[in-house]
Amino acid sequence: MSLGLGIALVFWFVSKMTPDQKQDTIDAFKRANYFWIILAPMLGLISNLSRAQRWRQLLEPTGHKPGYWNTYFSVMMMYFFNLFFPRLGEVTRCGMLARYENVPLDKSIGTMVVERVVDLVSILIIGSVLLLVEYDRLFAFFEKNVLNKQAAPDEGFDITKWLVLVVIGLAVVGGVLYVQRKYGFAKLKAIIKERLLGFAEGLKSIRYVKNPVEFIFHSLFIWVCYYLMIYLSFPALPETTGIGFFAGMACLFFGGFAIVATPGGIGVYPLFIQQVLLLYGVNETIGYAFGSVVWAAQMASILIGGTITLILLAILNRQPALNTQPLNTKP
Repeated sequence: MSLGLGIALVFWFVSKMTPDQKQDTIDAFKRANYFWIILAPMLGLISNLSRAQRWRQLLEPTGHKPGYWNTYFSVMMMYFFNLFFPRLGEVTRCGMLARYENVPLDKSIGTMVVERVVDLVSILIIGSVLLLVEYDRLFAFFEKNVLNKQAAPDEGFDITKWLVLVVIGLAVVGGVLYVQRKYGFAKLKAIIKERLLGFAEGLKSIRYVKNPVEFIFHSLFIWVCYYLMIYLSFPALPETTGIGFFAGMACLFFGGFAIVATPGGIGVYPLFIQQVLLLYGVNETIGYAFGSVVWAAQMASILIGGTITLILLAILNRQPALNTQPLNTKP
């Protein structure tokens, strides 16, 4: 659904562009200095080295220390599969560690949640710093584009929303009744308890990280790479060259939410970057073109890197795959 929304946004925005704007966008793609654009996906690959090691640090207190390259390739697969369906990548990377490193799913999912919490705290810190130093600029934009717009009229009772909720509720009740008839509540309770305990153990892993300094270093390094992916792309176009340190921080902050909104930020990321760059004097056509070029480079690296990773995973784990047993999610 979100993938379809992203594609629809692309067509909608392009259809609203004038012929001159379309030509300006094409010209921006042609004259962009791709040396700077290519740096972005390279930094993304480097940041994943730290993300893999940080995840291994979280898994170690649970009694599991997966191989580095299997962990790295699992992280790469996360970004690859997230392009096709939201959050599919998170499940996939945990499944790969269960498959190749025998790490229980409940524990790896628990540590993955810890990772996401750390990332959330990191981006909130970035947003707080940005608000502190760019308050006047951001508030002026908010006042012009949000506060001055009239609220949408009350559309009355939305029966569709309630029908969806009822269907979901009936599906949950039906699922519980099915499991109860097949296994009985006692066994169901034991299964849920076992999974929750493993999940909780994964969540608590951050308290027992053996080297907190290394963990903090990797967390900082990941976000420094993310920032440089944007900031070092600015020289790709004359209009965005030298627009400043905090422009990069603003693109990082708002672009992060765009990537969450649709798979890989398709259709949304260039629009968010366009609006951010408007704050720094870049016209909307160039802003959209810049966001599109950066987004396209990142997506190409994820697609190419993901395809190569699938091949390398098969080669690296060729012998274990021949001798594999049915998936075991227990410790």
